[in-house]
Amino acid sequence: MNKPHIRKNTFWDTDMSQLDYEKHANAIIIRVLERGNMEEWNEIKSFYGHKKIMEAALKARNLSKKTHHFVANFYNIPLTKFRCCNSTLFPELHWMY
Repeated sequence: MNKPHIRKNTFWDTDMSQLDYEKHANAIIIRVLERGNMEEWNEIKSFYGHKKIMEAALKARNLSKKTHHFVANFYNIPLTKFRCCNSTLFPELHWMY
């Protein structure tokens, strides 16, 4: 299977030639969810599939509120199922400032 086409702008801080699309799957998925466009979203859906995308999002330590709600609504997952909002110290806080 051909690797997904992802813009350099999405990975502005990364040497694209060093990306391993299997080894770094979760990081790639989260970056595209957070900063990608619709074409990249379609690319990761085709390459990784919905199950892998859901798993990566559920395990992510940090998601923006926008991404958190998008994934929750798209896959019909309760917001509280995501790791990013389940802090044992401060469950009511998404980020501590």
